[in-house]
Amino acid sequence: MKRDALNRALPAILMAAALFILLLAISPIPDTAEKKREHNQTLEQTMHASWQNDLRARYPDMMERIFSPSPERAEKLVMAAAFALLAGFMLYFAAGRIKTPVILLFFAVALTAGMVIRTLSLTQFHNTDYLYCLGPWAQDFRAGGWGAIAATWSDYNMPYLYIIGFIARIPLNDVYLYKLVSVIFDCGIVIAGLRLAQVFSLNELRKSVLGAALFLAPTVWLNSSFWGQCDSIYAFFCLLALVFVLENRPVLTAVMAAIAFSFKLQTIFLLPIFAVLWMVKRVRWWREIPVFIGTFFITLLPAWMLGRPLASILQIYGNQTQTYASRLNLNSPSAYALLAVDEPHSVLFGAGLILAFCYLGALLLIAWLKRDQISDRALFLFALAMVIGIPWLLPTMHDRYFYLADLFCIVLAVMIPEKWYFAPFCVFASYAGYHAYLFGRYVSHVGLAGPSLLMLFLMGSTVVLLLSELRREKPA
Repeated sequence: MKRDALNRALPAILMAAALFILLLAISPIPDTAEKKREHNQTLEQTMHASWQNDLRARYPDMMERIFSPSPERAEKLVMAAAFALLAGFMLYFAAGRIKTPVILLFFAVALTAGMVIRTLSLTQFHNTDYLYCLGPWAQDFRAGGWGAIAATWSDYNMPYLYIIGFIARIPLNDVYLYKLVSVIFDCGIVIAGLRLAQVFSLNELRKSVLGAALFLAPTVWLNSSFWGQCDSIYAFFCLLALVFVLENRPVLTAVMAAIAFSFKLQTIFLLPIFAVLWMVKRVRWWREIPVFIGTFFITLLPAWMLGRPLASILQIYGNQTQTYASRLNLNSPSAYALLAVDEPHSVLFGAGLILAFCYLGALLLIAWLKRDQISDRALFLFALAMVIGIPWLLPTMHDRYFYLADLFCIVLAVMIPEKWYFAPFCVFASYAGYHAYLFGRYVSHVGLAGPSLLMLFLMGSTVVLLLSELRREKPA
């Protein structure tokens, strides 16, 4: 056993060392005062003057950290080392499941490419999400310590605020630290994907292709290392929940789902799968529901002990749903991208809610009627139908709300090669929303209507595939 561990560790160590040197060489993080000034000139040109004046008045220390001409060799070293270690760990994990050297080499090359892309994306942080939210939140923790969590300045739930609290204590540029956290969970998604491939008994080549595709998907690395968003965190726990339920470990399934929900409200797109799991007796309501609720409240406990009122914590998700209630669509390839109107309209808003509930109800009815024919693959298809269909029908969806759909479509494309088109279609449609927000323009002259129709096609194709799977006799 020690020999096997050594055989797995050696290529991982060699890869990490070589990757560290490569990433250090290509890193765009400025390491001299002169380069930092050049970088800041570009940054200042992208920021509206009123933004700079407002932020300098409210958060002078934060703006000093952003625009300081001091060298950043420490950040460069830390990020290169962290990315190299993460890649080495992923290769070590994969080596326990992929024994063929050529296939393992392919996976290592994909990891290298993914880390190079993420390294080159690190300095692309000049957007309003950091300037008005993430940066000030970290600054509030620096000024007020852990007691800052008692204030109501953030609309993110408590677990992510704990992460921000730790980021605020590290004497490095928090822009890069935010992105590092998200990249860590990018790697977690790859590991969870390899676990899922093991559950579905995929061969070594498909395992490596799945891991590579998850790591290189544009909407994954754009979300983390370019944009600095944190969707990889809740998605990682959602994937683990799916892995554990397929491994018949229901308590861990409930724990992972609760942690995912504690990070992001978007977990609700997947949570209805628990109703299907109850129908097929994979979970017990009297056991897993208390575990879910208990785990969720445990994640909130530190904030409550630090002075945040419980009522304030429990109102966060409700407040989130109201923040953008004035918009039917926020750069999402949902059904509302097909409409010419975006202003609030009670009839359209209500119609979307009704259609989403009817769609979900239809899926659950199918599950009940076919509960004796639901295989592991059918369970996965139910989950996929939910994470595509529910956000497509609901109003006020954001550009990032098909993140889970992207990951699940990639898994499906590798699991059933005849359905290869699910991955590029879904990732492209989702990317169209990213592109509209990040670059201020649509990918085509039809706006998001084309991507919306792609999502509709995938939703319908998933339901058809699900019904076909349910007609098959469940394996013993």
